[in-house]
Amino acid sequence: MAVRRSETTADARRRLIEAEAAYQRARTDDYVTRLIRDAAIVEAHREGLSSREISELIGDIGQPNVVRARRRAIARREVVPEGLLSPVDALRESGLGVHDFVAAVQSGRVVPVNLADGVRAFRAEDVRALRTAS
Repeated sequence: MAVRRSETTADARRRLIEAEAAYQRARTDDYVTRLIRDAAIVEAHREGLSSREISELIGDIGQPNVVRARRRAIARREVVPEGLLSPVDALRESGLGVHDFVAAVQSGRVVPVNLADGVRAFRAEDVRALRTAS
């Protein structure tokens, strides 16, 4: 097992809890929130959190569901055209926390572009505007 850096692990844990709270507030089929949540699960796992700990932090969804979420996030091979950002990249680029970013999407402050097969992405300039507006 890799040595965990407490600050990085604590940050991963905090982001995971925040992502889970945003996920629970959103509709279960909310694509953007689900991608962000799945990415937070992968990040937490990479930082050394066990599937059991992740399950406990996000409401005892069960280890098999944690594993499924990790597989979903890793297996996703969406192609986002140049100039657009995936939801996870848009969150990072915005400089906002999970809750604030999801709130910006839900309020229409930043609007995803609908691509083929239900894939959604964000215009980089729209996301950067969130950073300057905050």
